[in-house]
Amino acid sequence: MLTRLRHWAIGLAALVLVLSPRRRALWQAMRAFVRDLPKALEAPLPQALATLTPTFPDLVVPNTTLRLLADAAALFERRSPFGLCLRRSLVRYHFLRRVGIPLTLNFGARFKSGQPDQEVTGHAWVTLNGQPYFEEGENYQGFTVMFQYPGGSA
Repeated sequence: MLTRLRHWAIGLAALVLVLSPRRRALWQAMRAFVRDLPKALEAPLPQALATLTPTFPDLVVPNTTLRLLADAAALFERRSPFGLCLRRSLVRYHFLRRVGIPLTLNFGARFKSGQPDQEVTGHAWVTLNGQPYFEEGENYQGFTVMFQYPGGSA
């Protein structure tokens, strides 16, 4: 229930932000980015991530605004074959790097029950200087990082 309320809050806040024509164009770019992720991730992961990594900062938008729009763009793309955490991490990574924040993508795994068994779950999140970047603790704690980009394997 709390997650659903958080998602509604993100969606409503983003809708208010896109009333500005400049932010609306950014919102549309983010939505297109999320829709294009399945095609972009057909390549081997390091190659795909290199393609999704901006070469230099080219946006001037407040970090909080950008993060909120990125989270909403990922949230609204319900038809994606990818989970919300992967969509959100990739949108945050790409667009926040475009404002000059050197985020790192993390891909991790853990046993669902917390005990070694057959059920493993995966997760993706971003970090800044080795620290989770605006992530809830349950979204990264207990996961073993399997791959980081940039940086290769953990």
